[in-house]
Amino acid sequence: MIQGVHVIKINPHNRSQNCSNCGHKVPLTLSVRIHYCPKCKVVLDRDENAAINILNKALNEVGIILPACGGLDIGQPVLA
Repeated sequence: MIQGVHVIKINPHNRSQNCSNCGHKVPLTLSVRIHYCPKCKVVLDRDENAAINILNKALNEVGIILPACGGLDIGQPVLA
């Protein structure tokens, strides 16, 4: 373990099926590479959607609730 680095284990299973924008479950087969949410209309690469979900889960685990695509505002904590 690297000193000063916080490691969070996140199970990646089914992370691409939940919309990273609204949380709606969008079942996909492995051959479908684009995530399209019928609820909020967001369109992302399936892997990008999964990565955002994993990042948000990890941030939530350490107590920082922040949408990954939203960025940081002045005064919000920054992971170091």
